[in-house]
Amino acid sequence: MNESTSLLEGVIVIIAVILLTVILKKYGVLKKEQSRFFSNIVLKVTLPAIIFSTLAVHAFNDDYLLMALIMAVIELFIIGVAWLIASILKFNRGEKGALMLVSAFGMTSMLGYPLIQQIFPGNAMAIEEAVVTSEFGVGLLLFIVGPLIAMIYGESDVKGKAISQSAKKFFTSPIFFSLVLGFAASFINLSDSSFSFKTLTNFFNVVGAANFLLVGFTIGLIIEFKKINNIYLFIGIAVLLKLVLKPVLAVVLTDFQEFTSMMREIVFIETALPSAILTAVFAKQYNCRPDLVSMAIMVTLVLSVVTVSGLFVAFF
Repeated sequence: MNESTSLLEGVIVIIAVILLTVILKKYGVLKKEQSRFFSNIVLKVTLPAIIFSTLAVHAFNDDYLLMALIMAVIELFIIGVAWLIASILKFNRGEKGALMLVSAFGMTSMLGYPLIQQIFPGNAMAIEEAVVTSEFGVGLLLFIVGPLIAMIYGESDVKGKAISQSAKKFFTSPIFFSLVLGFAASFINLSDSSFSFKTLTNFFNVVGAANFLLVGFTIGLIIEFKKINNIYLFIGIAVLLKLVLKPVLAVVLTDFQEFTSMMREIVFIETALPSAILTAVFAKQYNCRPDLVSMAIMVTLVLSVVTVSGLFVAFF
């Protein structure tokens, strides 16, 4: 099975889980309020488990940091493009901030890891590349630049101290600790000699296996379709920037000998993912048009079924 077929299947499977969750929510089996519970489990348990168990058993490859740098450069460029377009079209402050948020940042951790696990089954190196690229190329900017954009362009009275608080949350989060511990274990190289270490990583593998299902539950419970006036132009621009321009830039910027085909594919996939759910959290916190941000997340999620697979086939 080639990667394009695996990608299509992976996207369809995650969408199917999300739709199942929507149905379960409709019939009261699951409730919207439980989305916070599932997202907490994902961010504090299953994602850190995947990160640690992946990094700990492999020697670190500094080429992955170049992938992360490319991701960060693309995101900053997209923020600038979104700001320019919003300024030309005379979007108000809230709309401008919302467009920058949904266009720049994607679901690289929450959706990217389970999707890449589906596309590259049993390939621990692929997950390792995805972890480094996502957490260093997206996570840092998302937790620092994301709230800064929402605060500047929102209507909240929260002061600049909130930015340092958001950054602190990242550096004290289970995800960051799992990164540090995973890298430390990889340099010590315990995987070949320690029974207890192997048992520990196997435990985290079992915990991380629940991530795919819990991500589907989280997204399915968050999704709500509602009518918003004059949204079509905003959504159209967000889709073009997030689902088309970003992955195209990834293909162009990784077209060098330093990148293996799998590295290029992973950077492409992570840039082509729908808008990050955390952007809705920041938009809500600072009153930066959370309605637009939430709708853009849902639309890009649905359309990514077509765009991710279609662009992958076109470029690879």
